[in-house]
Amino acid sequence: MSKVITEVKSATDSSLALPDTPAFLAPKEVTKNPYQPFLDKFFPDGNFTPEQMEEKVKDLVEMKLQFQQACEPQVPQESLYQQAISNDNVTINTWRDQWLIQAQENEAEFECSKNTVMSEHNKFKYQPGIIAGSGPSLRKNAHELKNRGTISLVSCCHNFGYFVDNDIHPEYYLQLDAGHITVDELGQGGKREREFYWEATKNCTLIASTVINPTFARKWKGKILWYSTPLPDEGLFNKLQEASPTKIFFQTGGNALGAAYYMSRAILGCTPSVFVGADFSFGYDHKFHPFDSPYDSKFSGVMPKTDVYGNRVATWPSYSNFADWFLFQSQGGRGQNPTFFINCTEGGILGASPQGNINTIKQMTLKALIFSYQMSSTLPGMIPKGDEPPQLLF
Repeated sequence: MSKVITEVKSATDSSLALPDTPAFLAPKEVTKNPYQPFLDKFFPDGNFTPEQMEEKVKDLVEMKLQFQQACEPQVPQESLYQQAISNDNVTINTWRDQWLIQAQENEAEFECSKNTVMSEHNKFKYQPGIIAGSGPSLRKNAHELKNRGTISLVSCCHNFGYFVDNDIHPEYYLQLDAGHITVDELGQGGKREREFYWEATKNCTLIASTVINPTFARKWKGKILWYSTPLPDEGLFNKLQEASPTKIFFQTGGNALGAAYYMSRAILGCTPSVFVGADFSFGYDHKFHPFDSPYDSKFSGVMPKTDVYGNRVATWPSYSNFADWFLFQSQGGRGQNPTFFINCTEGGILGASPQGNINTIKQMTLKALIFSYQMSSTLPGMIPKGDEPPQLLF
């Protein structure tokens, strides 16, 4: 243990890990102190003694994260659906008046019904599509999105600041929510002034629900394409259609990632559907996003769930319901349609159960997914020269 303590102190002093850093802590390319997250958590002021470090690390164990084995669905499909929609009435009754007002404003100012997402129909047909939520696991693999080539990326707007700062450029950002909080959240994941991020929207396309906050739409400087959503409340649905007769309807499951999935698959024509940042849970460090956010301090009212590695994590019941909705969709949804879901989140609860990972959602790393589409690019360099022996790609 004293060796680890010495290494931690040395790494702190030099900002580099020593050559004999334990393999489970050392990155492939050492560019920063790999112990820093641990130090920030337990010693935020940067000061500690060997005795203090000994006390903190004595109960730590080395663990290699591996996906659970696949298993058959554990819950009937209809039960998943009923659980997923269990909060719909509460949501509708909470937002009905604001939805109606904002649909009227958006139609009057932006002519939503004349500027719909159908302009993008089948633009990425016969190609995979990546759909990005803003879960904490993005810290592991968001950088891989820069290597996706021509694979399309539809991201929830909450990632905007984080993606801009990390030089990640989705083909589309999507907004579903109606609250004014969305205006404040746009640059939340970034490290610069908020207005910098609003200015950065000028080269980005927004996919927007007709009921989003009009202030958000006014501040967005790039193209906006609109969609509507069906509702079980027929009276409210009819009023919303009168306010904004946008006839392109998204099935969303009540969450922005669901709308992003619909955009990718139904509008762009993408399959398979590849998910990143779709944790639907807190991370092991109780972070809800890949960046600091007010939600990190709201760690209450949570429930335990099993993640894709078989470990216990915490989430809110509403997010557990969202995960159930995607599991329902992965099994064919209402129309029993063929689907192909790949979860590259590398964490969280999507597709996980205590018995294993449900086999209707394939689990893999984002790096492996992207490499599988790039393998053929390595072939020209493998052609033998002269009398070299033959080489095979696989």
